[in-house]
Amino acid sequence: MAGGLVVLAGCGTSPPPPPPGPSVSVPPIPAQLNGAKFKADPCTAITGEQLQNIGFVGNGTAQRGRDGECFIAFGRSVEVTASWQPVLEDNISTLYRDHARGHHNPKNWEEVTINGYPGVITEIEENIPTKKDEGPLACKLALGVDDSTLVYVGANTRGRAEAGPWQNDPCGAVKKIAEFVIDNLRS
Repeated sequence: MAGGLVVLAGCGTSPPPPPPGPSVSVPPIPAQLNGAKFKADPCTAITGEQLQNIGFVGNGTAQRGRDGECFIAFGRSVEVTASWQPVLEDNISTLYRDHARGHHNPKNWEEVTINGYPGVITEIEENIPTKKDEGPLACKLALGVDDSTLVYVGANTRGRAEAGPWQNDPCGAVKKIAEFVIDNLRS
């Protein structure tokens, strides 16, 4: 009978570290806003009265959705949302790194600056092909407000009259609404 020697390779060694993530240039946040206030109550980000002041028609009805969401509805089809994603604990740096890794649709990535704060339009719901000239139906913008908070501002205008001048420009609406978010979170 032949004797055997068993050698266990790799015992006690740790796996190699993952490769470093892509290097990205992230726009700075000029001054920390009150992200904790927003996380405690997403409805502090925007009011129905502010939306009426920029042309939304009717009394916006605000209601909280699932964790991290606030909806303001105008009629049955027009809706403005302010939300954050509690599970992800996103911030603007995470958003840019994920994009550099290919985790976002490059078609829906438009970097914007709102009153000095970095933001990205991350989703655009296009209209049906025969109505493309009427603009998109919905748009979502991620706004960096502090080092640990992204506020997602969405507008579903659907070409409806309740959206006022924004009925065919939901991306213009989210940019304007983001200005209110910044002002509301300064305190």
